[in-house]
Amino acid sequence: MNTNLALSDEILMQIKKPERYIGNEVNAVMKDPRTTKIRFAMCFPDVYDIG
Repeated sequence: MNTNLALSDEILMQIKKPERYIGNEVNAVMKDPRTTKIRFAMCFPDVYDIG
């Protein structure tokens, strides 16, 4: 598992639901940004709490 987090442990301990922000979801594809030609982000307002 990738342990290079964008937020420090101190900050994550103060957040109510840090799993939303650490970027290590189950089955998430983590590619090396130096080897990819296209970067794309599809975003929509969905949270795990809703289901």
